[in-house]
Amino acid sequence: MPDLTADFLSSLERLKMIPRTGWISHNISLQDVESVADHTYSTSALAMLLADMEAKNGRDINIERVLRMALLHDLAEALTFDISKAYLEYLGRRGEAVKRRVEEAAWNHIIQSIDASLVRTKYAKLRSEFDAEETLESQIVHAADKLDILFQIISYHRKGYPKRTLIDLWRSTNRCLARVRIASAANLRKTAVRLYEAST
Repeated sequence: MPDLTADFLSSLERLKMIPRTGWISHNISLQDVESVADHTYSTSALAMLLADMEAKNGRDINIERVLRMALLHDLAEALTFDISKAYLEYLGRRGEAVKRRVEEAAWNHIIQSIDASLVRTKYAKLRSEFDAEETLESQIVHAADKLDILFQIISYHRKGYPKRTLIDLWRSTNRCLARVRIASAANLRKTAVRLYEAST
């Protein structure tokens, strides 16, 4: 009998090779583009920091669930690759819905490879929670996901890419984060803005 869990593990390996194509759409050289795995790690670290800061400030939070969601949030891209907003523009208003359906199908395919139904069920619940963005834990992961974009933009500026290259992405991501009602995320956003303004 084959080890079906190997499909899940091979998906993790592929994430190391898949570029975040949104950066390519913004004229970042392929050699400088982070992988989906790079992004997942950074998002997970930021989510852990946000969760710890919220817990320190007295909020009841399940940090393990935060980390699990962060680690799994882009797993589908092992099969779909990174479907950037630039691609979705060609699909018009139905673009986001198409992306959701494709990523859900890919996610289910990967998770079905895990030969343990309780684990599959747990991961499916985490995906549903992340997508709904109703719990504090899921909101923290979404905030960390956006914060990672801001810090990555700063990194590209420090490498010499001009601000005009990514100004639209900076503004839209910064606006989204400004609406987040999580104190630690607001503080990190302010830090990102300071670093952005100081970058070349």
